[in-house]
Amino acid sequence: MSRKWLIVGVVVLIGLGATWFFLKNRISPPQAKVQIIQTNVSAAVYIDGRQVSFATPYEEYRKPAEIILRLVPSSSGKPMAVWESKITLTEGVTTVIRHDFGETNDLSAGEVLSFEKTGSKKAELAVVSVPDAAEVKFDGQSRGFTPLPIHNASSMEEHTLTVSHPGYVTREITGLKTVPGYKLTAVVYLSQDPQVQAQAQAEEASASSTVSEEPEISKVEILETGTGFLRVRAEASKASVEITQVTPGKQFDLIEEDKSGEWYKIEYEKGKQGWISAQYVKKVNT
Repeated sequence: MSRKWLIVGVVVLIGLGATWFFLKNRISPPQAKVQIIQTNVSAAVYIDGRQVSFATPYEEYRKPAEIILRLVPSSSGKPMAVWESKITLTEGVTTVIRHDFGETNDLSAGEVLSFEKTGSKKAELAVVSVPDAAEVKFDGQSRGFTPLPIHNASSMEEHTLTVSHPGYVTREITGLKTVPGYKLTAVVYLSQDPQVQAQAQAEEASASSTVSEEPEISKVEILETGTGFLRVRAEASKASVEITQVTPGKQFDLIEEDKSGEWYKIEYEKGKQGWISAQYVKKVNT
């Protein structure tokens, strides 16, 4: 075969290979998998605001992207908190979510396991927790506190990850596998210890019941304004219409205080009320 025909043959093979690669990606686009497992209560699944399942467990292959995952628990005889989070789906990798619903987010727990390509030949692990500064044990050995990177995690065996924090229920993840060239990120959500929470609520209630009562404030006194009067307005705004004026030194019944604390509603005449600026007023204890 002549050199010319050899070159032509190589060019044709390269062209066919490029065509096959193009068609393969058109027919089978890159895929990532999201998998929701072991929820203590079945839940409806929403991704980017669209309901994709009426119940868990659930799994689906999707285009690699960042998604907003929302889990709405089914009725279980008592109210349960909805859970929502941003999840990054990576090509060729399964992102695993497990969530145990509680009556509030503080009493809910779970974890999100996801991968990120690093280009390194090592298998890496990163542990993040809610709340922060939780102790991490990797295969039974204490490694430090979150957020915590664990470099060169062995990929030849299954691992056990334990995350604990004072006042929270310890969470253990078993059968954890790392992959060379990827960083496995474990985001672990801890639930508050119900006993600790109940004790805190009891202490708060006890403290509030023993707080001495503050003197009741029911009147305000008008201070000097520099003009000899203070405008009374229909609404709590400088743009509101002026309905009357009051003079410094006089006291009036305090009816209401606006949320900003900048305006007081007074009864300037019997049966008539209006708003005055708190800047030129002092409260009077009665």
